[in-house]
Amino acid sequence: MKNEQLYLGVDGGGTQCRVRIADASGRILGEAVRGGANTRLGVDYVFGEIIAAAKMALSNAGLDEKRLGDLHAGLGLAGLPLTRDRQLVQSYNHPFADICFATDAYTACLGAHDGQNGAILIVGTGTCGQAIIGDRQLSVAGWGFEVSDLGSGARIGRNAIETALLAHDGLAKKTDLTAAVMARFDNDPENIVIFAETAKPSDYGKLCPMVFDAEAAGDSVAIDLIQLAVDANLAILRRLVDFGAPRLTLMGGLAEQMARRMPPEIAELLVPAKFDAMHGAILMAKQHERAAA
Repeated sequence: MKNEQLYLGVDGGGTQCRVRIADASGRILGEAVRGGANTRLGVDYVFGEIIAAAKMALSNAGLDEKRLGDLHAGLGLAGLPLTRDRQLVQSYNHPFADICFATDAYTACLGAHDGQNGAILIVGTGTCGQAIIGDRQLSVAGWGFEVSDLGSGARIGRNAIETALLAHDGLAKKTDLTAAVMARFDNDPENIVIFAETAKPSDYGKLCPMVFDAEAAGDSVAIDLIQLAVDANLAILRRLVDFGAPRLTLMGGLAEQMARRMPPEIAELLVPAKFDAMHGAILMAKQHERAAA
């Protein structure tokens, strides 16, 4: 196996970094999981997690960690829309044979459609749409919770808090949902302000399930909040279709909830993912190697 071509596929999400080592035939040799690999955490940190995970995967494959230098690595990383971060990744002094990289949405799309034309919408704590059509690609949304991701779980949770505060002040209708949100903060608006000072998107996302539960119970505020998210995600999917995507895959923690709320013209294009983002990252590494040959 010493001279065998080895590939490392990295699915670097915001909360965890999953890696897979495969040979040229696609046979999976080893996998491992480490902490988040969002470039917002810093490139040194991200590569530290990737390298540690790669060593674990080599060990799980029964290979010496000295084989790091034999790995052709494809990195799908969260937080890569910014040119600044892409330049930092490109210039990093890594131990691998070579690297290529893209957003985690791009590698997820490659994997979902096994390198064929198609598009995905990742909808979980955040959202991001990605289409790959031949040699063209389109990324939609995914700019971060603060300024984007309107159909995400984090936004649903934040909007629920915002509406509950408005209701507390007599500026919006009080419902069971607004009461439940306020109760979560001991009915004290100051506790919400303190929470917001340090809250991450995932913290807001923890309120998302109670909004869906309230919607199912007929709560009018919850119905409106979920519809806002559905409309935002539907707009992304329509943009991907207009770009030429012949098929769509929804991914992430809210995929099922959103799928059943899509209109017929979108629902008929929805297909399950063929493979995962690590498979897509390995496909990308192989494409990069062929292009460089």
